[in-house]
Amino acid sequence: MKFVPHRQWFSKASNRYYYFQILPLVLGILLISCVFFPGCTEDTTPKEMVEPGGEVATKVAGPESQVKEEIAEPQGAIPEPSLPPPTTIEQPISSEIVGVAFTEKLIELLNYELNERFWGWRPNDLLVGRLTDNVNEFQLGTLEAVRYTAIKLKESLTRFGDADAYDPHLVEAVNLLMNRADQFWFPSTESQYKEALKELQGFLENLKQGKSRFYYRTDNLLSLIASYKDLLGNCHENLVKETEPDGSRVSYFRADNYFYYSQGVTHVIYEMLKTVRVGFVAQLQTIDAVALMDKIVEDLKRASECAPWLITNSLDDDILANHRYNLAASISSALHNMSTMLRY
Repeated sequence: MKFVPHRQWFSKASNRYYYFQILPLVLGILLISCVFFPGCTEDTTPKEMVEPGGEVATKVAGPESQVKEEIAEPQGAIPEPSLPPPTTIEQPISSEIVGVAFTEKLIELLNYELNERFWGWRPNDLLVGRLTDNVNEFQLGTLEAVRYTAIKLKESLTRFGDADAYDPHLVEAVNLLMNRADQFWFPSTESQYKEALKELQGFLENLKQGKSRFYYRTDNLLSLIASYKDLLGNCHENLVKETEPDGSRVSYFRADNYFYYSQGVTHVIYEMLKTVRVGFVAQLQTIDAVALMDKIVEDLKRASECAPWLITNSLDDDILANHRYNLAASISSALHNMSTMLRY
């Protein structure tokens, strides 16, 4: 019998089938060897590095870079002198000009009532103003507080001493603000108050250019607080009184007017004292009155935000509220703290 080699036992078809069975095994072995081969999976993509000078440098991660990092500097070697940082021209940070924020807030409050409020100034309107008495009284209270602020700005806040002259822009602005609030024409109220607004803006420009002055001093602060205290005291009396000068009881219509007039006053004083709280912080710390000022601002904020749907003027023991008394409570607290501050 003739011996036949083992490889001849299979046909050609069986050989192809055998190769197809072996091929996936070979590929799997190659894949596994690539995964576990040292350095095969290391990232060689250039990385961007930020140098101390701010320039972006490219570094290739690899064996050479690792060797360079492992080379230590010889002991006792003289380090290279560090280069000075590049010289850059820095713009000086300009501090806030004294009095600008205070004047801007005053202008903002007056400008809103004249130009930004819907239908503008109401107390001198022949038709619309007769139907919106609440807004009319609020604007009258706002105007009175703006007048008091402008007077103090002219008399004390912008003068170093009694010998200093008044700022001409402020003199003209105060004179224009003293015009009647209900004058329809020859001249109209709006035209006069808008001229006052221009004068205040002229003072503001001079303040920014250094042509006018504003002084943060304790006596100026206390003078402004005393002026506001007098104005709030008048509002408080109108809110708590039960009878008019002629002996008649305060009517619902008059109570409504007293309420919104007082709220217009408190709104302006609240906004101005918020600015004072920031500008006069050093003076407040000197007389230890920072907490008092914070309490005053809080009381005036609560008074200015009181917005009942209907103003009622009931008796003390009635089932309905007396909104004049409610508003007077916040103003009374502010007056008490102002009196305490003025004792210093």
